[in-house]
Order: sequence, then C-alpha cells, then structure tokens
Amino acid sequence: VEESQSKPSPSQLLRTAMGIATSACVKRGGDGDDGGDGCCGKRPAVTRVRFAEDVEEEQSLATDRDNVLNFFEAEDTSMRRHLTRFFTMAEIVDLESFNVMLKETEGGRMKRSNTLIDEGYGPWGIADQKGGSDNAWDDISGWNYQVRGPKYQSDKKKVQSEERLLELLVVDLFMSDTDVANVAACLAAKTVQRLRRDGETRKLLVLNFRIVPLHLVCVWAVPPDLEKQGTPAAKLLASFVGGMSDGERNSRLKIIPRILQGPWPVRKLVGENSPAILGKGIPVSYFSSANELEISVSIAASSAAQRISRVMLRAGTAIDIELALLIEGQAEEELPEQIMGGLRLARAQLGSVRTVDPASGEGVSPAPSRPAGLPCT
Repeated sequence: VEESQSKPSPSQLLRTAMGIATSACVKRGGDGDDGGDGCCGKRPAVTRVRFAEDVEEEQSLATDRDNVLNFFEAEDTSMRRHLTRFFTMAEIVDLESFNVMLKETEGGRMKRSNTLIDEGYGPWGIADQKGGSDNAWDDISGWNYQVRGPKYQSDKKKVQSEERLLELLVVDLFMSDTDVANVAACLAAKTVQRLRRDGETRKLLVLNFRIVPLHLVCVWAVPPDLEKQGTPAAKLLASFVGGMSDGERNSRLKIIPRILQGPWPVRKLVGENSPAILGKGIPVSYFSSANELEISVSIAASSAAQRISRVMLRAGTAIDIELALLIEGQAEEELPEQIMGGLRLARAQLGSVRTVDPASGEGVSPAPSRPAGLPCT
C-alpha cells in the first residue's frame, strides 16, 4: 500500500491512467514475484504490509469516484437530482457546468481522420514537436513529485524525487478499430520505426494505452549507462527493462497523475499526486526484445477504466495533465524511489488525430528491425 504523509480528503481520488488509465488502479504493495534474477542480481524477499486505514481510504475514494461517474451517466435530471446529496452546492454547480460542456462537444472530439503525419494531424508521433500549451505533448520534471524516502520502511516519509531517469522521445495518438497490442511492431503506426529511421539507437521503453479505438503511445530512451549510475532507482529500472518477470513488473510499476489545469470534476475523477499500481485492475502485457520493452495497457478490457476514459476523452481540450511513472521500492536497499519518466498532454484535440489500419498496407511486423549500431543492452 502506498502510504501518504498526510491523509487526503475523502474527495481526493486515486484512479485513472494517464489521467486516462490510473482511475482503474488501486494502491497495493503487490503480490508478484518477491525476487528473481535480473541484471541487478537476486533481491531478497520483501514483506508487504497493508494497513487498515489505507483500506478504508481506498473504499472512500472508490465510492467518491463512482458518485461522480454516476452523475455523468445519469439518463435524466431526476436521477441526477437523487445523486446531489453526495455533493456540496459549489460542487453541484461545477458538475452541471462540466456536464453541459461535455454535451456540447460530444462527438466532435472523436471524429476520425485519415490525415497523414505531414498533412496537419497535429504533433502526435513527431519527435521534434515536443512542447507547447495547446494540442501538445511534452516531458516532465521529476522534481515535482514526492516519492518514498530512504527510510520509508520505518518512518513512512516521502521526499522530493530526483530528476527523471528517462528522456521522453515522442508521444503518439492515433485511432484504430483494431486493438494494436504490440505497437512497437506495428508498421502501420510507425511510432517506433520513425525514431529508428531518424537514427535513434538506444533501447526504448514504450507505453501503449489501448483505449480502443484511441491509442496513446509514449516512448522513452533508456540510458546505455543505466546500471553504472549506481542508485537504487537506476538498478531497479535496469532490472525492469532487463530480466524482471512480468509478475514482478506488475506489482511494482506505479503511475502518478498530476492535473495542471482542468475542471473540478476531472480533478475529482483522476485524483492528484496519488501513486497507484498500474497493473491492479487493468490487464497489462509486456512485449520484450533486445531493442524495446513495451508496456501494453488494455484500458478497453477494464469496465472501470472505460467509464473514466469516456469522460476524460470527451473533455480532452479542457485538460492539461502530467503522468509520471516509477518503480516501487519495496525494501530499504531499493530506496529512495525516483521518477522513472513521464509525459504531459496539453489540451489534446482528438478530432485531428490520424487513423491507423494494421490490416491494410504494411500491416504488423513480427518485430521492429534492429538498426545498425544498436547495442544489445
């Protein structure tokens, strides 16, 4: 369980992934492998403790989240009126205002487009289009996040993270009626292939949020000297992208949403600065090769995540959000934690993204080709 320095209010929510996914996650200590051989060697077994107050907090946050979702999904005003008893007058005003905005924009945001990458579909998938404040993507600073400190096992104190370990290379958004589970191998999307074509030779970490038909893909570069950095977080990351088992990956990979700007209902749904285990409640698969490790998150397979996603996607242009990832330190020698990497999505205009059809054209390759000069690790 991820404990906080100060107990959040009942209205603070701990869900959503990328603001889009982590809402379906629940904090836990994990029940994956306790050890395993990786590039960092064997780790000792870890004892995980679940505290009663944290279970109570999880239940409160889940109830709060469901009340907000039920309000937006209510089919008539009488049903919404029945739900108003769960909110203050100010919160009801914000909910009604946000609901009007969603109805006005419904349909427009998800309009399909077959526009090619160089014909105005936006900055998505283009590595040199980093930055901006509208319809934009960017990297994050790890300094803005609180993580488990060096003595967290005994004092439960969090500290400011050091700078992120990974460099964000590109963020891609595209539509596909096909659920593209292994996007790194998808020649129709070309998210990874464009980077390789432009000379990127480092090992890549790929995060693929599948909110079918929408796919959100983020790609980070793994430093070749990662193991030599010597910090606990660097050693854990080297194991994560190397020989760590999928079960242990799922028990350790955490995600932290941070709303920079957005309506109150969105903040309520997403929760802010609250770490959650990504693989709890959402199916996560891993596709590993010598050149890439892809984390493939099936939002479409989780009913809870789908409910959150429907609201978030319809309000895309009203949201400026960061998403940070880190690997949970579960023993004293694995602390302090450090932000692994992250991304920022600023008021994404989903109506402009391109459509990808893996069944036509080049389709899906068995694996991305290995560029000349690419190191094996």
